[in-house]
Amino acid sequence: MRDPGRWPAPWLFSLLILPLGIIVGFNFTPLPFLLAQAGIPVDRIASISTIVNLPAVLGVLIAPLVDTKFRRRTWIAIATFVTALSVCTYFPLIGAAHLKPMTALILLGGFPPFLIGAACGGMMAKLSQSAQSRAASWEMAGQLGGGAVAGALVLWLAARLPLAAVGLCIAVLIALPGFLSFAIPEPPPEAASWFRGRLTQMGKEAWSLIGSPARRWSTVLLVAPGGAGAAQSLLPAIASHYGVGATGVMWINGIGGGALLAMGSLSGALIPGDWDRRLTYAAAGLMNALATLVLLGANRPAAYLWGTGLYLITEGLCWARSTALMVEIVGVETRDAGTFYSVLNVAVSLPLLYMIRLDGWGFSKFGTRGLLWTDAAGNLLMFVVVAAVFLICGLGLRRPSNSRSLTGDAASAS
Repeated sequence: MRDPGRWPAPWLFSLLILPLGIIVGFNFTPLPFLLAQAGIPVDRIASISTIVNLPAVLGVLIAPLVDTKFRRRTWIAIATFVTALSVCTYFPLIGAAHLKPMTALILLGGFPPFLIGAACGGMMAKLSQSAQSRAASWEMAGQLGGGAVAGALVLWLAARLPLAAVGLCIAVLIALPGFLSFAIPEPPPEAASWFRGRLTQMGKEAWSLIGSPARRWSTVLLVAPGGAGAAQSLLPAIASHYGVGATGVMWINGIGGGALLAMGSLSGALIPGDWDRRLTYAAAGLMNALATLVLLGANRPAAYLWGTGLYLITEGLCWARSTALMVEIVGVETRDAGTFYSVLNVAVSLPLLYMIRLDGWGFSKFGTRGLLWTDAAGNLLMFVVVAAVFLICGLGLRRPSNSRSLTGDAASAS
């Protein structure tokens, strides 16, 4: 039997998650920028961004698939190839003339990538405590960093090719990691029906979560208005306010942004595995809020460059810590780990959706400064609450050395 800390290798998650990262990167950077170029107002772009990111919440309805019948590596391959086909259908529609069908197709095309994330989450939950933190950092490096670089590639191609041809190129890029998934030496799954008893199992897991004080608090923290990095999806739309054009967005939000997101994600691997993941997640959110203040400094290209760079690197750390917190909540004992991880992924996606809407509201009322202050306020509020709880309750930074997950009695006591 394979060592749970070595199967699969943590770095492999950075490649398996790439198709999901490419879709997320497209939704966050090229899509809002191209729509802004087409004359769509920022508040309308915020509404579209909220809709196309709904699979991050609604995808939980199909998440039980990854724990049923096939190996998780097989589901990763299936979802990857379906995602590649879907991008070919909506890329030609990007623009003001086909907003409704474009939005509907991007929405539908977001469900297969959700399965990729669910399958990867199910695998990570089975790793050892130290490997979980490293795998979460590598996964976020692939998802955020790879997504941002792919977003830059879309913008570069869109300036030179018809959008239909761009979609075909991105589809090929998405499909490649699907073949890599078959190299994972995953054992066959336990015999199970397609959906019989699945809702009951999910109910039991939810009840177990509610019954554990530590897991309950950690889940509430996931839906808090911090650590979401919601402004990333709107920064390209306000780039012109700083005098930054398409080339600048391609380099700052895309290529350079991808490297910074990956750097921020991988920095999470340096945090000791026994440090409390709730506190480190809140601290990462505070750093993200401080980065937002740089963007408030001046409406100049330099402010956009430094502010966006700091925002993206701290966002990468936020998402790496939230992923580490999710796999800790799931625990190694959970049988349908992919399904339960998906439920938590919905929780952590909720603040992304409502903060995008709130950021858009802030822009409609107070312009660029309103957007940025709204985004920073969520992170500041989360950190203040978590820090107050730790100070009042006298909780320590480190967990007991024998605690493998939040399901243990030692963790529950905290």
